[in-house]
Amino acid sequence: MMYRIRVRVPADARITVEEMLLGITEASSTVIEGGEAEVLGYSRQPPDTRVFEQALEGVGIPTRTCLLEPVPDDDWVTRGLARLPPVRAGRFVLRGRHSPVCSAARSDICVDAGPAFGTGHHPTTATMIETLVHLAQRGFRPKLALDMGTGAGTLAIVMARLWRCPVLAADNDQAAVQCARENVVRNRVARWVDVVEVDGYDAISSVFDVVAANLFADPLRAMAPALARSLSARGYAALSGLLVRQRLPVLRAHVDQGLTVRRTVRRDDWLTFLLARSSAAR
Repeated sequence: MMYRIRVRVPADARITVEEMLLGITEASSTVIEGGEAEVLGYSRQPPDTRVFEQALEGVGIPTRTCLLEPVPDDDWVTRGLARLPPVRAGRFVLRGRHSPVCSAARSDICVDAGPAFGTGHHPTTATMIETLVHLAQRGFRPKLALDMGTGAGTLAIVMARLWRCPVLAADNDQAAVQCARENVVRNRVARWVDVVEVDGYDAISSVFDVVAANLFADPLRAMAPALARSLSARGYAALSGLLVRQRLPVLRAHVDQGLTVRRTVRRDDWLTFLLARSSAAR
């Protein structure tokens, strides 16, 4: 048996709702009618709609309806991914296995996210990739990179393609770790990328020249001290997963650790920041 959570919200809130559904469902789809959007999430376990509604209210999104209903068993993840078109982000093209290979081999990234995050269709994945490409175009050459909260492994794969340096892809979710490992092998970067199951920076002893963290606002803020300890003296940190209205507490937490914003990218209501140490000359 599968379960479907049906959420009707204002159309301009659909991206946030889709992002939040990633934490409790395995696939989703959206239908927009006028000024409203109906977002559908599918899961093998019944999500707690009451907790989900409270989470939406916590970020200021009113729900018209939030229903949970059983549906016939089916491979909703595969069906959902099969409808996603390829996405161009920077110089890369992200696609699922159902899409044809991009003609430029080094630009082609094949990612099957399954229950993990990172198909490239969310604005933050694309802007994170664009930010990393920006660093590479400026001539930045890291010796060691970290993708914190790797999800499907997309950003780790991108960094391996850009810099051919060792990349640690970390996540605290076992399903995401397995998904990332499969995508790393699929994209032929296993010699560069090591995928590990860990809970945050404190479980990692290395210092990194570039850190990518596409998470949510609260963990970004809470993990700021640990990120600063994990960043080399002349390193960069690319952060995303926060909405415009969430930026101040997140920025304050990192500024308090001696980091400063070097670049900002906005896509819809989502922000991506490139940070470096205030003391580092650029």
